[in-house]
Amino acid sequence: MALKYYHAINTGKGFITLDENKQSHIAGHPGDIWTTKNTAWATRVGATEKTLEEAQAIVDSTLEPYPDDYEIIALRGSIPTYTLPTE
Repeated sequence: MALKYYHAINTGKGFITLDENKQSHIAGHPGDIWTTKNTAWATRVGATEKTLEEAQAIVDSTLEPYPDDYEIIALRGSIPTYTLPTE
């Protein structure tokens, strides 16, 4: 089964159980994006499946700088990037 991309808000304790994570690793990413092969977990938490492109766009939008950040970005030399895993 291929890695799937989901959007879900972490509700705190019990959002991911040890057994669910053991069944198939569940990884969190910026923008409330989660990657896993565990479709039962996604169903239980009411996650919305996204394509890789949709999920990456959500991640990218969370990394877009605010106007107050421009000076920091200029000093650092680049806008931060984050690439979602594909497997």
